[in-house]
Amino acid sequence: MYHIKIQYMKKLLVFALMSTLLAVSFSCKKDEPEPGPTENEIIIDWIWDVMTDVYYWAADVDPGLYPTEVTDPEAFLESLLSDADRFSWIVDDYQELVNSFNNITLSNGISPYFYVWPRNTNTVVVAVEYVAHGSPADSAGIVRGEIITDINGTALNTNNYASLFYSELVTLTFADYNDGNLTPNGKEVTLAAQVIEENPINHHEIIEYEGVDVGYIAYTGFSGGEQEKWVDSLNLIFADFKSKGITELIMDIRYNPGGFAYVANHIASNMVPTDIIAGNNIFVRYEWNEAYQQYFVSEEGESSDYLVTLFEETPGYNLNLSDAYFLTGWHSASASEMIIIGLQPYMNITQIGENTYGKFYGSFTIPDTEEPPRHSWALQPLVFKYTSSNGFSGTVNGLVPDIYIDENPLTMKPFGDITDPTIAAALEEITGVSPIAKKSVAKPFDKTRLPDPVRMTKMRTMMRSGDLEIKHLNQ
Repeated sequence: MYHIKIQYMKKLLVFALMSTLLAVSFSCKKDEPEPGPTENEIIIDWIWDVMTDVYYWAADVDPGLYPTEVTDPEAFLESLLSDADRFSWIVDDYQELVNSFNNITLSNGISPYFYVWPRNTNTVVVAVEYVAHGSPADSAGIVRGEIITDINGTALNTNNYASLFYSELVTLTFADYNDGNLTPNGKEVTLAAQVIEENPINHHEIIEYEGVDVGYIAYTGFSGGEQEKWVDSLNLIFADFKSKGITELIMDIRYNPGGFAYVANHIASNMVPTDIIAGNNIFVRYEWNEAYQQYFVSEEGESSDYLVTLFEETPGYNLNLSDAYFLTGWHSASASEMIIIGLQPYMNITQIGENTYGKFYGSFTIPDTEEPPRHSWALQPLVFKYTSSNGFSGTVNGLVPDIYIDENPLTMKPFGDITDPTIAAALEEITGVSPIAKKSVAKPFDKTRLPDPVRMTKMRTMMRSGDLEIKHLNQ
């Protein structure tokens, strides 16, 4: 018999779906403990205990897989995963994982868009999606839309692009795109990676267009920051928008892989009509594995904080909107999808851009918390699914935009530029007038996107924040 105790950084009543600090302890009462288990045996037992208890598909884990001859923790976890699970994973450095969830990473500050160009070759180029404020790239004057062709004197290809780009010291060679061709422009910049804390509010402004003042926020991660400083910054932006009478808002989350769900709820609560908040309406619902679902319902009822999250009061910041516009891309995941799903029952939501990634599950970060810790590994298993208040959830294909815009990474515009096709489409929806000569339509750009291993790590995580203590349900 054992129990699970999950403790978070701070006590909040809302789920934060993409990563968290979570302390989990397992204690098994045995007549005679087996003497001297190896660290690897401890890790394997720990993985089994977690995956047969809190895992969303725990009931489907084959009992015949344990005990096991598999000694590699990653391979053992992989053997337990449901075919429907694309996101549960394990790492060998818990603290490094925690830092990444809080936007504290070793980075040069460039958010890269890797793609094969020209198509049907193995040549890779990197477009700069954006640059983190205060980073080495920012100090060097690198800006959104620049194009990198070589790193450390080596042309990029499908085999070397990730290892070269994520080197701690890089010399980047740039090119210009003109009339379908890339031409070296002579620019070279050397960057040394530093530990940075990225501000997820990359850009914000009020766009004045056709007599309408439109609030615009380019938002790259649902992070609260140290002592909630990024939430405080968001509040100041919303307060400014409110004081200036903003009635239209564009949230640009094209490069946002997710983050804390309580931040998603806070932003949504700053947008939604005030009567929705006053009516104690549900932002999102949570579905657990059958055992835990029944446990929460029986112990706390259908309105348990573990089953629903309500919109919160945000006095002084709420814009009381009836419409909102979300710009999305294939990296928009998790909390980015949650905020759209949570708002749709209450507002007119227009999604513009590309399909989102398709992640509608929540996970916990589960380390070993014995004193002293027996190992440094951490599990990130999916433990629940989220839906809208009316039960809607997305599919593996993501949320489909109302207006499809296939972004051309070779012609990116600065954040807030009204000639950006996605922003232009939003402004046309708002005013009926397009800022560009012809409204951008779904014309696929001839490219092959490549995976980004660092961003994939962020997209596979979900957070919650609060306190949770549950007795093991299979005693």
